[in-house]
Amino acid sequence: MQKSLIKLDKFKKALISLEAIYDKPMQEDRSNIDATIQRFEFTFELFWKSLKDLFYEQGIELNYPKEVIKQAYANKLLDDESIWLQMLKDRNLTSHTYDEVLADEIFKNIKLYTPLFRKALLQIEKLHCNA
Repeated sequence: MQKSLIKLDKFKKALISLEAIYDKPMQEDRSNIDATIQRFEFTFELFWKSLKDLFYEQGIELNYPKEVIKQAYANKLLDDESIWLQMLKDRNLTSHTYDEVLADEIFKNIKLYTPLFRKALLQIEKLHCNA
């Protein structure tokens, strides 16, 4: 099995896990916010690394998430490059800092990002089926 398909399968599982929690009601101890943010981090990492492997298999070598996002946008796998770059920024902020106000803002953003992951997954799967 191709490396990109293995990672894509892991991305799909991470997305299902993210989808299972991001819309749940707020818990008093805020644990669902923490869990949602962590699942977002995993999902984002698997997303861009899946695409990186996919592009590598097509002869395009990319090393950084920003490069991968730009290439995916150029290949029409993503509709709005700016929101994916904001997603990358949020992902970077969550892994280096914990601030309750920032966590709340990113948690709200994740509710917007999650359907975009699903849409991108469908685009990527369509590309693999046509390859």
